[in-house]
Amino acid sequence: MNNSKSLLITALLSPIILGLASCSKDVYDSERHHEIIRYLSPVDSVDQKHTWQLTEDHTYSVSIDANVGARALEIYSDNPVKSTEAELMSRVYVRDGQQVTLTVSMPSIQESLYAALVDADGKYTVTSFSKNSRTVSFSSVEEGQKRLSPSMPSPKVMAYTFCYEEEFPEPGDYDYNDIVMRIGLERTGQKSIAIHTTLTAVGASKMLAGAIRLVGYRYQDIDSIVAKDGKTLNNNVPSPSYELIKNDDLLQKGRNGEAVVNLFVDAHWSMGDDLPEINGDFPRYKYNVSRGYSDQYELTYAKDVTYTVYFKSDASLNNFTLDMLDPFIMTYYVGSRLEIHVDEFAAAQTMYEYNTLDFKDLPWALKIPTSYFKYPLEGAQIGFRKDGYMFGAYMTIGHGFGEWCEDHRNYQDWYLYPTDNQVF
Repeated sequence: MNNSKSLLITALLSPIILGLASCSKDVYDSERHHEIIRYLSPVDSVDQKHTWQLTEDHTYSVSIDANVGARALEIYSDNPVKSTEAELMSRVYVRDGQQVTLTVSMPSIQESLYAALVDADGKYTVTSFSKNSRTVSFSSVEEGQKRLSPSMPSPKVMAYTFCYEEEFPEPGDYDYNDIVMRIGLERTGQKSIAIHTTLTAVGASKMLAGAIRLVGYRYQDIDSIVAKDGKTLNNNVPSPSYELIKNDDLLQKGRNGEAVVNLFVDAHWSMGDDLPEINGDFPRYKYNVSRGYSDQYELTYAKDVTYTVYFKSDASLNNFTLDMLDPFIMTYYVGSRLEIHVDEFAAAQTMYEYNTLDFKDLPWALKIPTSYFKYPLEGAQIGFRKDGYMFGAYMTIGHGFGEWCEDHRNYQDWYLYPTDNQVF
């Protein structure tokens, strides 16, 4: 956020926000807070029924044929035998003659899916079905279309992009690049799920930590969490950075007993390369939000890590989806610790207790159902719509972010129409 703008907003908000940060309702004026944020909002009129959802879950009952040697059932976005762009959306482990129920998370704009039976030799038998189907069967697959080789030696896992504004509870600058993460989910065993995480950008100026709440699971439901090859985003972190998350334990316990995955204790340290560190102090550049280098901005490679979560029971893992992950970031405001979640989990208060906000305007985090989302450059608003005019990183008429803000039922493909000179 621009420093002069930040100072102005802080001066306006501080008298009424102190109550939010301190949990004292006596001095917090929610009506005044709403008024200020609406005044600074880039959108004239936000749909008051908006859920900020671009994904949906569907549950399917699938019949597994007898005598096919099936070991797994996989759901794809495209035909995995014909397309190298097919993305793995779900996997469950099966046996011949079984009927299984599973839940799949998908982009709301997706209309059809592909189910693949995988045998012990890694061969696929594929059938397509509508997302609105309730049952899926392989009985109509012709013999010549059975037991075919996949187009890729290993599946590409579908991932969503999570974009955050650091300024909560102040109005953001609406470029949604303060933290950008790509997160995918892959069932790897009867009782295990891998969370593939990529920290892509850090456009913030202050320290931020990140974690994932496993929605519906408690700390005691998890046996362990293991990082692939021992690689995490918390290697050699300076001790002063352990302020928002206190240690390197991958499994953290939320304040209400929830299971939480520790992603990073300090985003700038995780993103930086060979940062000079003196007594815990190091430069906090903005990473991958500008196309050039400067004293403030750096370009670097995204940081990939994979965490495998081992559950004590597999009772509900067939229905565990990407929509059950609640990635959130943590920050300070007026000396208090706050969390920034996507809108559906905005009141979670997973690690810290604070007052949440109860009005409708643009959220401080967005979940975009693609790993290829082109997030806005620093200083480029994601989408501006005032008095009928649109500009910003997503402003294509009929496919605009601002249009979606005003009507949550339509324009849900806006994230596919970037303005190229305003996105990274």
